[in-house]
Amino acid sequence: MKYLYKYTPEIILFIYVMIFLGFKSPEQTWDRVINSDGKGYYAYLPAIFIYHDLQFGFVEQYEALYYPENRSVFKEFRNDAGTRKVNKYFPGMAILWLPFFLFGHLMAWLEIFPRDGYSLPYQYAIALSALLFLWLGARWLQALLKKFGSNDRTAAFITLAIALGTNLMFFSVIEPSMTHVYSFALITGFALTTYKLFHEYQPRWFVRSLLLFTLIFLIRPTNALILVLVPFLAGSTGVLIQTIKQVASDKKTLLRGCLQALIMLAIPIVLWYLQTGKLLVYSYGGEKLNFFHPNLAKILFSFNRGWFIYTPIALISIFGFAGLYKQNRFRFYWLAGFLALFIYVVSCWWVWYYASKCGQRVFIDIYVVVALLLLFLYKYLHTKTLRRLLTTILILLVSLNFLQFYQHAKWIFPPYTINSNIYRDSFFSLTLKAKAYIPAEGIVGKSTFANDMESLKGIEWMNPGTRQDTIFHQGRWSSGTDKKIPYSLGLETTVGKFFQTNNRIILVNAWVLAPKEATESTLVVDYQSDGKSLSYNQFILEKYVPVNKWTPIEVAFYVPGEMPENATAKVYFYNPSPLYKFFVDDLTIDLISMKDDPEFYKIEGVLLPEKVNK
Repeated sequence: MKYLYKYTPEIILFIYVMIFLGFKSPEQTWDRVINSDGKGYYAYLPAIFIYHDLQFGFVEQYEALYYPENRSVFKEFRNDAGTRKVNKYFPGMAILWLPFFLFGHLMAWLEIFPRDGYSLPYQYAIALSALLFLWLGARWLQALLKKFGSNDRTAAFITLAIALGTNLMFFSVIEPSMTHVYSFALITGFALTTYKLFHEYQPRWFVRSLLLFTLIFLIRPTNALILVLVPFLAGSTGVLIQTIKQVASDKKTLLRGCLQALIMLAIPIVLWYLQTGKLLVYSYGGEKLNFFHPNLAKILFSFNRGWFIYTPIALISIFGFAGLYKQNRFRFYWLAGFLALFIYVVSCWWVWYYASKCGQRVFIDIYVVVALLLLFLYKYLHTKTLRRLLTTILILLVSLNFLQFYQHAKWIFPPYTINSNIYRDSFFSLTLKAKAYIPAEGIVGKSTFANDMESLKGIEWMNPGTRQDTIFHQGRWSSGTDKKIPYSLGLETTVGKFFQTNNRIILVNAWVLAPKEATESTLVVDYQSDGKSLSYNQFILEKYVPVNKWTPIEVAFYVPGEMPENATAKVYFYNPSPLYKFFVDDLTIDLISMKDDPEFYKIEGVLLPEKVNK
């Protein structure tokens, strides 16, 4: 068993590689590795080495070649800085990625892929970097736990619990170009080298600690708060002061470490100057910390990515403070102070939930703290029964994390704001649901059209000839589409006739059945005037309709604001496939008037209209 404990980081790496192969598809335009914020972090490398353009004019080129046409994953990272553009992100990730970028560049040349910075070799190179930093973080974490007195078995188990029981998994596999797995590794490495600096003094530990701290700052400046951990790692005031004196007396080491840090800190200044002509730039534009409006309760307990809700292992770890208090009060106060300060600061960000998926991502960076608290908790539990109970709870939470990883990777948890209703619906599901959540308090009025397909309802219902009585959800009739008639029974009505406000939503409910995979079927809302389409909107059903099972569909569309008074809306299901039929039953269409308040203009999950053709 000791052999297995020793190679726990390698076991974790193997598990992550298997998960990557099972869940990640970089060949797909919507599932690239370089995505979201990662596009901005990474852009420095192709800008400098390929395009020689720090104004990033190549963005539209790579978006057109490698990402979805509908720009559903488009990320704008260029902010205005006078007459020029500036990349809002710090360049720390680009520094870490440089060898992986060069490796991808070499692979693109060898494998005859475009050497443009975004073809598949580059995507896989960045995925490789995330996995290697995950491995490094796990190795450093296991070593640090041993420094704090853990035995091999406990250190291995806690390392496994952090790697497999938290959202570190999601942000290493599904979104590996985000900063968090890298920050987790670097902060853990910083904690280990700083501990060695205090307790196994050698000049190299100071140099390495300062190097790691500089990289941590250049990736995410708010993570400079880890300096508050330094006294905790020292363990006492005496050790802290003695080591500071040792470093100060070693002029050569102090100069080497500081010079190295200053050179690296000059990199963003040089880049800002090359981009804007200014040495200092606040590149984040209107995105700021608001220290007078913290969101402490929300960032910890909200159904919308609250840390303790989606990462309950972190909540369990808090009880480790009892063990730390008993063991070393100096360390207790410094660690408690660091965690409280970190939570306060990150909760002050203008978007406190950080547009995160799979829980609250910003805390991944400091999971070394969670691991240490779990160790202190194990030490605090004096009986085998209690320690076994804690181990059982952690194993159950690891299982829960695998479930939630699957649910987030498969979009069962939606990417938009999650409330208690959405959380409940998603938590108990293993299949993706098409469901809209319209806040009742925003509804001013509603007109409802319902058709159970059991009889002809009137002239506003299109394609009545698709009614058939061989397959149905309930009653005896449904609407069936095939290669002869690809348009289901649907509604056609004048847009303005039934609305009371300018903030308008069309909500569609129906039961649908696809005998084979609904790869081409869509729900369509087409706004027309004088027989011409003004705005054609569709919802692709493939991910939401299992084969040969009646499934409820609920989808909401915003109505465009600029349309002629005579404009009509056509609502129907479209099945262009010549190979299979598609059935619709119990169709209900609500025309909903919402309050003209800003909070209801862009409700998460309600599809925005395509541009109106004039």
